Amino acid sequence: MDYVKEAKELGFSNAAIMDTQKLIFKPEYRRFCEENQCGCYNVNPACPPESGTVEAMKQRALTYEKTLILQTIQSRHSDYKKAKFAHNKLTEQLASKIEESGNRDLLIMSAGPYKHHSCMSAYCIDAQEMADAVGMICWGNDDKIRYFSQILFHVKARETVDFF
Repeated sequence: MDYVKEAKELGFSNAAIMDTQKLIFKPEYRRFCEENQCGCYNVNPACPPESGTVEAMKQRALTYEKTLILQTIQSRHSDYKKAKFAHNKLTEQLASKIEESGNRDLLIMSAGPYKHHSCMSAYCIDAQEMADAVGMICWGNDDKIRYFSQILFHVKARETVDFF
């Protein structure tokens, strides 16, 4: 299965695969969760503190070989909650397709907490560094909002994956 092709056919604006070891984790980002700007800190089990320490979450992520980085791009004038929900729903749909193809050991990092999936912020992922690494724009000087999520996975024995 060509994960990038499937992602774009499903409706993602951009998708790319990279080595999970290239993700940049910044523990100081945990403060964004602790400031409870999204209202989920100590409420949603997918969020800190229940989701785990920064180090534990980093170690969990690094057990996977590759990460499929997913992006949707919306107008700043769109309803951001609906857009983020739609992005996470697409991520979940793609993960289901990947699981159906036989790769069942996945880790989803969502765009904001979603169901039982922790968001990239809870994992303290530097989204700008990640986007730069795969040639995507994170923050632009335009009227667009870019949402990111990831599906981390293991490469199956007979599978080849093009990545950054």
